[in-house]
Amino acid sequence: MIKMTDKRKILVAVVALALVGWVVRVTFFPPDENAKIETVIRFAAAAFAEKSSKAVGEFLTRDFSIHNAADRDAALDYLKMFFFKVRDLDVTIKYLKHEVDKLPASATEARVLVVAVITGVVDGQKFQAFSGQGVDTAILSMRKENDRWLVSSARALDTSDPEKAFEQIGK
Repeated sequence: MIKMTDKRKILVAVVALALVGWVVRVTFFPPDENAKIETVIRFAAAAFAEKSSKAVGEFLTRDFSIHNAADRDAALDYLKMFFFKVRDLDVTIKYLKHEVDKLPASATEARVLVVAVITGVVDGQKFQAFSGQGVDTAILSMRKENDRWLVSSARALDTSDPEKAFEQIGK
């Protein structure tokens, strides 16, 4: 029969081993910056699908802008109105392409091509993509603030081809 003190020792040993394993992993295999960015984009897409402008705002910088269209406040106000009208909203990210394939840990800015299918029902009418082309394509400019990646700007594109997309915005 195992005594209570033995159970505590076993529990402490397991927790200590897990902590040591985590420290070793983070030290020798630090998280990839590109993966961190992709996680932010996927969380932002999920917040969009949940129709939460407040949650979407958590992934935007204070100076966020949509190219030639809106600043952060105007974009979030539009989302509130859109979310009020839309039903059955769904966002599926089809493709992510980083401008730089392997960002260094010291990187503070990045650009990512995002191809997504956004579907829903507004005023009884089904829609697929804001662009009307079946998919929405945008370049998201990302900036690291306080060791956290955020979207600093978005620019809609008329192509989903990665090479043409980065050419369009002047690489």
